[in-house]
Amino acid sequence: SGGKQRDTPATIVLMRGHHSFNEHYYKETMSDRFRTMLILCEKLHYDAKLARHPPLTLRSPNGEFSITIGSPLGRGLGPFEHDDLKTLKLVHCLGPISGLQNARWLIEYLEYYKSAGTEHVHVYNLGGHSEEVDEVLKLYRSKDFITRHDWSGKASNGFTTTTQLDWASQTDCTLRVRGLYDYALFADIDEIVAVPGPSGNLIDAVKRCHTAHTTQGKAGCSFNSQVVSSVYTKLHADEERKMTDKLLLERYNGVEASPLCSHGCKCAEDVCSDRRFHYGRQKYMVNVRNKTLPVRPLWTHAISRDYSEMEQIMEVLPDDVIRVRKYQGEWYKSGNLLNSMEEKASPLPEEALKKVRQMQWLPDAKTLYNRLKTDRNTVGVDWIVPVERDEKYHREF
Repeated sequence: SGGKQRDTPATIVLMRGHHSFNEHYYKETMSDRFRTMLILCEKLHYDAKLARHPPLTLRSPNGEFSITIGSPLGRGLGPFEHDDLKTLKLVHCLGPISGLQNARWLIEYLEYYKSAGTEHVHVYNLGGHSEEVDEVLKLYRSKDFITRHDWSGKASNGFTTTTQLDWASQTDCTLRVRGLYDYALFADIDEIVAVPGPSGNLIDAVKRCHTAHTTQGKAGCSFNSQVVSSVYTKLHADEERKMTDKLLLERYNGVEASPLCSHGCKCAEDVCSDRRFHYGRQKYMVNVRNKTLPVRPLWTHAISRDYSEMEQIMEVLPDDVIRVRKYQGEWYKSGNLLNSMEEKASPLPEEALKKVRQMQWLPDAKTLYNRLKTDRNTVGVDWIVPVERDEKYHREF
């Protein structure tokens, strides 16, 4: 119900998975207890003329459950014409972030995605950041490059202070950008999605995904994750001096030579026979322009956990088209493998790094970045404590 509209029917959409709804939603598991659902009010009329909308009330048929939400939930979308391939628009849905201290990393992160062809970033903010991080978020918001969503515990009366909010934020972001962009890209603050080649433009991979959509009806595309294992290397003093004028993105250019088969991965020795979705720690992009595609709650590594369905509606893109650089790999550290793994050099495309260094479109960001280089909490990344590693993992910069 909303305003004068009373008791209109609604549809509840639950996440799909490889177990029953009861197992996914109610049984305690380490990672697969689904908590995200959609309530679609298809018959509720959206009045675009109203400056302030009445509260929305959701009530079960028997009246035992009822909740009233007082803030506007969405907006109406008018008709659109499909963009030409040359003008595909990409939006980045950044996973929830909390307690981030290194504002220098955040600037590089946002500058990288802008330089790589992303038009906008949705940031789901759980709070607890340093003052410098909040300053960066305000700066990029003022230039309309990010939309900041306050999902802090204070704003939600304690509901968003726990983990496993990725699915809810991905679903929320998808609904917000639907019809406004062509593809939504999902990644976390410790992940850089990269396209091999001199330009490093993500739109090259978006075009490949869009071809799969137009020719095969695919709803989205997934791609493999690659651990940037050099984040764990504690640099010598002379190496640190050489890093003074370099980006953090340049500091970490050593990656795993072959994927380590963490739990659930289907590999035998150095050969991974199946890297689909969670087996390859994959992330993905989804088509949000085509509004005939059904809306649904999203999962971490694919549109849903139902792999039989995913084989039909998702395209897995190869590593030479696109991949995720994961600046995290706790399984290497906890397994005492950091001095036995094979590591190879894999720098990001120079064209993208050049744009990050210049920050020409936002001079205030450049000024802030230069100041941060001499401040606290700007060396390394927040979530990693580097360790002593063998000399072969120390390479010239």
